[in-house]
This record gives sequence, C-alpha cells and structure tokens, in this order.
Amino acid sequence: MNLKSKYILFTTCILFVIIGAFSYKNLRLQEKEIQEDEKERISLITEIIRNTLITIMLEGRGREFQKFIETVITEDVEKAWIFTPDGTIISSSLPSQINTPVPPEHMARFKTQKLPEVFSHEKEGKAVYSMIAPIYNERPCQRCHGTKGEIIGVLDIEVSMTKTIQRINDSRKRMVLFSIITLIVISIFLSILTTYLVNRPIISIIDTMKKAEAGDLAVKFLTRRKDEIGKLASSLNSMLFELDKARREIEKCHFEDIQNIEKLATIGELASAIAHEIKNPLAGISGAIQVLAEDFSATDPRKEVITEVLNEIDRLDRSVKELLVFARPPDLHPVLTSLQPIIERAIRLVDLQAQRQGVIIRLIPGDDIGEINVDPEQMQQVFLNLMLNALQSMPAGGTLTIATYFTSNSDEAEVAFSDTGQGIEEYALKNIFKPFFTTRHAGTGLGLAISRNIVEKHNGKIVVESRIGIGSTFHVILKTDKGETGSIGEIGEKVSEG
Repeated sequence: MNLKSKYILFTTCILFVIIGAFSYKNLRLQEKEIQEDEKERISLITEIIRNTLITIMLEGRGREFQKFIETVITEDVEKAWIFTPDGTIISSSLPSQINTPVPPEHMARFKTQKLPEVFSHEKEGKAVYSMIAPIYNERPCQRCHGTKGEIIGVLDIEVSMTKTIQRINDSRKRMVLFSIITLIVISIFLSILTTYLVNRPIISIIDTMKKAEAGDLAVKFLTRRKDEIGKLASSLNSMLFELDKARREIEKCHFEDIQNIEKLATIGELASAIAHEIKNPLAGISGAIQVLAEDFSATDPRKEVITEVLNEIDRLDRSVKELLVFARPPDLHPVLTSLQPIIERAIRLVDLQAQRQGVIIRLIPGDDIGEINVDPEQMQQVFLNLMLNALQSMPAGGTLTIATYFTSNSDEAEVAFSDTGQGIEEYALKNIFKPFFTTRHAGTGLGLAISRNIVEKHNGKIVVESRIGIGSTFHVILKTDKGETGSIGEIGEKVSEG
C-alpha cells in the first residue's frame, strides 16, 4: 500500500469516527425533538377533546357526549374513553367498553403519577402514546355534579406511535445517507488534494533520485512551493549539487593520481636505470679513495676530508639501493620464523648511531607470539627503516621503545615503535607514506613507502599515531594465523641500552 492510500485510509477512518459520532448525537437529538413534538401534539389533542366535552356538558347536550367521543377516532387516535375516579369507563370511542373496568396500568398511572402526562407503552404488539387528563369539578360543573369530589371524570386517549416511528426512521436514514455522502465527498477531495500536493511531488522526487542514481547528478527538481515539499526539494537539489561537485573533485583527483602513477612508473624506470649506472662507478670511486686513504697518516688533515667523502659515498649508495628496491621490489621469500631475532638484528644495526645521538632503545617483548610467515630480510628492512626514522626525529636524544604483543584480535601480532621526538605535523601525517615525500633535507622519501609496501605484501598494515611535542608511534600489524591459540599475556620489560 502506497503512502497516498495509507493517508486516505487513515484520514477516512478518523472522519468516519467523527462523522459517525456527530451523526449519532444529532440523531438522538432529532429523535428526542420528534418525540417531544408528538407529546405536545397529543397534549393539544387531549386538551381540545376535554374542553369540547366540558362545553357540551355545560350547554346541556349530554346526549351528544357519547356521539362526540365516537367521532374523535382518527388515523392516529386509536381510542378515547372517560372513566370515573374509581375506575369505571362511562364513555368510550368503543361502546363495548362502557361500564367496564379501566386497564390496571392506566388506573395505576392515574393514582400514582402527576397528571396530565403523556407516556408510551405497548398494546397488542404496537407502540402507542397515552395521556390521562383529569376533568376537575369546576364551579360550572357543580350545577349537575354537586360539590362532592375534586375530579368528576378522567379523559384517557391512546395515539399510535406509527407515524412517530416512521418519522424517526426517515430521519435516521437521511442522517446515515448524508454521513455516507459527506464521507465519500471528503475522501474524494482528500484524494485529489493528496495527489496534487503530496503524491505527484513525491513521484517527481523519486524520478529525480532515479536519474541521479543512473549518474545524472546535474538533474534538478524544480518547484516554487515554500512548504515542506519545497524545503525537501531544495535540500535534494543541494545534495545533488554537492554530490556532483564531489564527483568532479574525485574524478579530478583520480586523473591526477593516474598521472602521478604514470610519473612514478616513469621515474621508477628512470631511477632504476640511473641507479644501475651510478652504483658500479660509486663502488669503484669508494674503492679508489680507500686505497688513496691508506697513504695518509692519521694526523694528515686530508684524512678527515677523505673520511667525509667516503661517508657521502655510503649515503649515495644507500639512496641508490632504496631507489632500486622501490623501482623493482624483490619477491617475497617467507619462512616460518620469530620476529624477536629480526628485531634484535635491526637494533644492532642502529645501535652505534643511537649511542652517538644519546637515544636509549628499550625493547619490551610480550608473551611469545610464536613463529609467523615473513620474509626475514625484508621485514628486517622494515624495522630498520622505522628505527632510523625514529632516530632522525630525535637528533638531541630521547627514547625509542619497541614493544611486541597481540592486538585485540588474537590472530594479529603487533610491533610498535614509539619515539619521544617532536611529532609529525598533520599535513605531513597525511602524506608520510607517499613516495619521495620527506621533511628532511638528507632523506629520499622512500624509506616509509618501501616499508609500507613490504608490510602490505605480507597482508599486514602500518598505523601511525603522532602528537606534536610528545612523539610518534608506528604500529606494524601482521597476521599470525594463530587466532585460535594465541593469547595476550602480561607484558614483561627488557631494556636494551646501546
């Protein structure tokens, strides 16, 4: 069921209850008014009959008394009689009832109720109105009836309720018909109103969204309305505009990334070619300078220059090697091994530099994380790059903490490298793993890029956390394939100071 049908059904149900309650209340009022009108009519008929009878008696036409009573029978006046206060009928529209007792119900009402009064009851299966009106012994009547008794007779008439019931039924039918017609008219009006104000705009919005879903983000929903539908259309147009803008920016970034990838590929090929051309001459130059350095004494001032040249050659050689590794990454040769000896070998390689800078290296191993499948040489290169990166961030000394433990997922081992350097700026943090990005004059910007590539080839990841003025932490997370047996124990601490 669509929204329009639900709304019309819900509204129709509410209107049905409201109109039904109103119609029922109005019908009850009309029934009461009809009954009151009928009672007043009966009271008037009774008063006319009583006054006519009194007039006939006062004029001395007593013989016409019974004849008049017999003529009051009409279509709805079914009976009229006069009985004495002791309950004997002395005149009746039905002569056979004369000198017979009054029905007990009428006599009881005469004696117990305030008169005159109209009351309803059933007679021979039909509903009738009856009215009992006493004829008082007034002064003109005392000429014939004497002064004994306050009441000289009682007039009792019965009127059929058939017409009254018919009027009530007709009124009920009209009210029901009017309610049904009103409900139908309002429902049709609501349907038309909902179609123009709600249904059609929603269908248009859905069509607009389908076009957007198909890729046409430049589509707009045009409307001049200022209500909620208008606000919804405005929000939809704003969203589509932003999506179109974002898509264009993504396409632009994607195109730039493709260009950068092509540039990097070209640079990689060029770097590989240049590295091969430079590596061998560098080795020859280094060997030749070392031979020349043997002829200088330790106190020869040229010895220091030769040493600095050799250091620069070593730096160039490392840069060339990094270029070669980045341009042509070596294949993985994973073996089942422990990370602990790999970390210790990498620590030994940077130990001397750490001592020179006044950096303390602290190794905090956790419970044995067992053996995992890694390429030892390439993973050592990752750890070495991260340690060198940490040392470079602490030129004035500090602490490098290396911790190994399981992550919250027991099938992952983590090696964390935390330094107490100055931290990494936010702009640099976003680009830190991009090739050739570096914040240091002596760096190539390839160490972290190579490290991430190696870790990702191991189906792992590197996560960086950094706070300015406090330091940075690089998390190397690797799969252990021991999620069912691994556990995180209390972390012990072992300090290795160079």
